[in-house]
Amino acid sequence: MEFIYTKPVGLTDLAVLEVGTQAGTPDMKFGPGVRDMYILHFIHSGYGTYAAGDSRERIGPGGLFLVIPDTVHAYWPDPDEPWHYSWFGFTGTMAARLCKQAGLAGNTPVRLPDRSHSVAPLFHDLLALREEPAKELLFTGLLYRIFGTLAVADEEPALRPDVGQHVRKAVAFINARYADAIGLVDISGHIGLDAKYVCRLFRQRLSMSPYRYLTDVRMRKACRLLRGGQLGIAEVARSVGYQDQLLFSRMFKRMIGLSPSAYRDRALLENRE
Repeated sequence: MEFIYTKPVGLTDLAVLEVGTQAGTPDMKFGPGVRDMYILHFIHSGYGTYAAGDSRERIGPGGLFLVIPDTVHAYWPDPDEPWHYSWFGFTGTMAARLCKQAGLAGNTPVRLPDRSHSVAPLFHDLLALREEPAKELLFTGLLYRIFGTLAVADEEPALRPDVGQHVRKAVAFINARYADAIGLVDISGHIGLDAKYVCRLFRQRLSMSPYRYLTDVRMRKACRLLRGGQLGIAEVARSVGYQDQLLFSRMFKRMIGLSPSAYRDRALLENRE
């Protein structure tokens, strides 16, 4: 087994905590038990079984399975052909959504080889990054690439071709204008569609409403500004589209789990370590 702990370096959207690779033996079983992080496994060779709740799935080369935090699960190798797998352990405010967009959701989050083979080269490169000076950032970037590759492979062909174009245009508008007082009327007006239809497109494509996407963009930008430590809370609030500092603080704590000041203090402390 080769195993690497990483330091999240103040990242909150997605932070890789550990990576590793394991050549299993027939008697290597985990669980039933729980973990306090997400763990994404990719099977290089051999076979094994992953079980969560009342469901179980046998997985072979090219397959993926995801351990969800605080969910009772177990996994074990095939006695005749034990698996060899690599994994990412990670956390972050975007982790659950990224997993869902990558098609890894439900009681038994598994992707079989015919839907996940395109990420194989990314997992093969995993441990090559262990000696790099900025390996924490490189591991996080690699995990984003894996999620992106899985999400593209999981596109629903039933959606009309222009659906993706409309959503991309709306997303670009939000990312450009998040600091302004924009809302659903502005977003739908920019792409020339009915507001209710825009909401439906966002839910089909991104599994969230336009308002939730806008809020997430604002909170991610706020996190970056707070980590910089150069602006006061009121200035950060105005910079991400909130004229009311109290409203910003309530929304930030609801989304991130900490008040803006507590988040900034923790980020500054991590930067000093």
